[in-house]
Amino acid sequence: MKKILSALMLVLVTAGMLFAGGSQESAPAESVSAAADGGKYVVDTIRVGVASLPTSMDPTLNVGNATIRVHFNIFDTLIYADQDDNYALKPMLAESWERIDDYTLELKLRDDVYWHNGDKFTSKDVKFSFERLNEDIPGITLARSLMNTIDHVEIIDDYTCRIVTKDVDPLLEIRIASSWGAWMLPCDYITEVGNDEFALKPVGTGPFRVESFSPERVVMKRSENYWGEQPYVNTLEYVNYPEASSRITALMTGEVDIITQLPLDQMSVVENAAGVSAVSLPITNMHVVEFYFDGVDPSNPLNDKKLRQALSLAVDRQLLSDAFWDSQAVVPHGHQYPEFGDLYFADYPEEEYNIEKAKQLLAESSYNGQEITYELRNGYYTFGNEVAEAVTDMWRSLGVNCRVIFKDSEDDETLVRNWSNSMRFSDPAGGLWLLWGNLEESRWGNKPQAFLDAGKVLTSSLDPEARKTAARELMDIFREEVPAILLYYPVECWGVRDGLNWHPYASQTLNFRADAFWGTEAE
Repeated sequence: MKKILSALMLVLVTAGMLFAGGSQESAPAESVSAAADGGKYVVDTIRVGVASLPTSMDPTLNVGNATIRVHFNIFDTLIYADQDDNYALKPMLAESWERIDDYTLELKLRDDVYWHNGDKFTSKDVKFSFERLNEDIPGITLARSLMNTIDHVEIIDDYTCRIVTKDVDPLLEIRIASSWGAWMLPCDYITEVGNDEFALKPVGTGPFRVESFSPERVVMKRSENYWGEQPYVNTLEYVNYPEASSRITALMTGEVDIITQLPLDQMSVVENAAGVSAVSLPITNMHVVEFYFDGVDPSNPLNDKKLRQALSLAVDRQLLSDAFWDSQAVVPHGHQYPEFGDLYFADYPEEEYNIEKAKQLLAESSYNGQEITYELRNGYYTFGNEVAEAVTDMWRSLGVNCRVIFKDSEDDETLVRNWSNSMRFSDPAGGLWLLWGNLEESRWGNKPQAFLDAGKVLTSSLDPEARKTAARELMDIFREEVPAILLYYPVECWGVRDGLNWHPYASQTLNFRADAFWGTEAE
């Protein structure tokens, strides 16, 4: 395990380099001369240092952690899943909704909503937003998978519409409240300028409008025609700092006010610095090691289930948590999240580490020394680099020929790569099933029919007990087939300038709406 310890030492060395570089005048400090607004204080500019920015401002394309952090403040959904209230469903662009029958949901829309370009939001936009998901647009498949139970949208009048599903969908209201693909989009504007122009110059109904977008920075201004309570910041900027050390330095020198993906072992560095603090929170996300196999190709060693099982059993997840996450990353009990409520199985066995059993399965497998490459984007996930090196070191100790390769882009047929599985909505259908059974781009080939059948019950049955049985069966089959190694629930950490009234969300959305960001404390 020398390489595991070496990787840990590398992180500690990085922390020691944080103070390299000269200090700069605190730009945000100049902009905090705030005006009183209803007992709260409006900040002129908030700058957020992030590890990565969206490659597109179209919120339905390439949906992921980097995108929802930004898009959450620009666009709205019909229904709002309030994360401060156990994901309770509340009105957003829809004032009310009701089931007409098992296939039809009728929604009454607000009549005072305007797009950032001044156009009125109507039922036409609802129809366009959902039906556009069926277009052949690169990067739209994840959002389409989230909404693929929708057949069509009927317009009753400008402010009344009906969503009609293909099958019975007990989860429709939760789906259309998700920040992973249910955003409302402007029909007339996109029809006029096209998808490519919209991706560069988006128009939404949210509290912030986009002023500029580049790979380095996204600048947003408060939308004066926003239908809801105005946010307590005039200008919101997201600035790209791929390296954690650069983000922390930017926070300490005053270049930014908030940073994301602060490594746990560097929280004390921030907490001990003047004028800034750190906050951490378990997130609705799971880091995984994803396999590619189709069940057919004899040259792919991962088509052997015993090899996949051996690789999983050889990973000491608790050691990874102890070494890199200050023991705060939690080893999961199957592919599920506590936010599932009654459909969370607290008694489900924890992911197992058993090196002797792993050696036995490897010996029984057809593996004969082929090289297995673990490919990943440099620095994309917190501790992703270090964990990849540690995992491959564990596999080499098992007797597997493997190595880590850093790449700028992902290859769909890469044998092994890292990934994170975020909860799309608070139900097993928004976790394991959506990502591994329903996702068009799933790299798990030749899925067992029993897995597909259980997914059908989970997403279409109105019987709570039948859904519960199906959810557990999905986890059992996933554990048996091992399309991926479940590592842990990570802990997200943020660095925050003192005096800001803001709190993070477990979903990793960065919410600067009036319900989550209250400006600065009175000075």
